[in-house]
Amino acid sequence: MAKASLLAIFTRLCTVFAKKNYVGSHIDHFKQGVNETSMKYQKVQKPVDEREKLRKFRELDDAFAQALRQLDDPDSDFDIPTGPPVRSLATLEKDDVETQKKEQQQEQERIFKQRFEALLIEYGVDHYDLAELIDTLLGCGLWHQDIAPGS
Repeated sequence: MAKASLLAIFTRLCTVFAKKNYVGSHIDHFKQGVNETSMKYQKVQKPVDEREKLRKFRELDDAFAQALRQLDDPDSDFDIPTGPPVRSLATLEKDDVETQKKEQQQEQERIFKQRFEALLIEYGVDHYDLAELIDTLLGCGLWHQDIAPGS
C-alpha cells in the first residue's frame, strides 16, 4: 500500500514537473490575463535546457528508487510519517455511545441539582441546615448512610 501511494505521488510529481516546464509559464500568463501593458513589462523567461530537465528528472527518479529500496529493507530505520491510527467503525460507534451516555448522565445530574435547589428554596431550607439534619439522623441511627430513606 505504501509503495502504491509513493508511486502515485512520484507519478504526480513527474506530471507536474513536466507540465510546469513545458506549458506552465504560458498557462500562468493566460491565467493572469493578457493585455497590452502586461505584454510590455513581462520578463522573457529563458527556456530550460533539455539536459537540465533530464537531470532534474533523473534526480527525482533516483530519490524515488532510494525510497523504495529503504521501504523494502527490513533493517532500515527509515521513518515514514503516518497520520493517527485508523479506527474501525465499531470503535467509533462505541466511542459515540460512551459520549452520549456521559452527556445524558451530566444532563441528569444538572436536572437533579436544579430540582433539588428548587425544593430547598420552596421549603426555605438552606444547605447548612440540611447538612445538620442529615448528620443528626445518621448520628441517631435513624438513617443509614447507603440506604435511601423510605425504601
